[in-house]
Amino acid sequence: MASARGTVAARVPETDEGLQGDELALKYDGMQRHIRDNGWLQEKIDDILAADIHSGEVLELGCGPGYLGLEWITQADDSARLVGLDISPAMLRRASANADAYGVAERCAYECGTVLALPFEDDRFDHVISASSLHEWADPATALAELHRVLKPGGRYCVSDLRRDVDRTTFQFMKANIAADMRPGFRTSIRSSYVKSEIQELLRGTALDTAVVTEVQMGIVITGRKDTP
Repeated sequence: MASARGTVAARVPETDEGLQGDELALKYDGMQRHIRDNGWLQEKIDDILAADIHSGEVLELGCGPGYLGLEWITQADDSARLVGLDISPAMLRRASANADAYGVAERCAYECGTVLALPFEDDRFDHVISASSLHEWADPATALAELHRVLKPGGRYCVSDLRRDVDRTTFQFMKANIAADMRPGFRTSIRSSYVKSEIQELLRGTALDTAVVTEVQMGIVITGRKDTP
């Protein structure tokens, strides 16, 4: 772990298999619910709304137990619809149950799949969002190209994640608010996350090379808009 502006350790890729199995999904659900209940998820929702994503059919990549999309849809326009995608069937079961608990199940759908080959047609979605998933993508350039493919011309995207050069005080605060048995996974997620310069290099020359990459206290936010023909 490095200081915010000190020497940053080399990235150590994390598994791209997601959190499989009902036991792990339940533990992760508890962690995400704790984050939501303490208001720490709201910053990510604010980033999405600030990106002018508040209506239409929205795809959430790596939705996990669903809290990001569910919190967003409760603050979005009544016409908004959400499709969540995750590689873990167990996570999708949690997300579906949570959509029921939120009372918005009729506005949500969940599908199992990989970000490397999204199971959707071209120009399908009005907008795309994702949080805390980018560092798990085995081939982020391909995943971002897929994001661009399924996005309608003029559609917006907001992708946020952890960052490897987070300052030590913030790191310790985040770790302290995670259950002890989930902390090893949090540390590996930090080690596998990107820094701003790496994201900018990753986007250079791609369909998303006009994206704005912003550092926030706990991570990085990538926002932009698909060009119209």
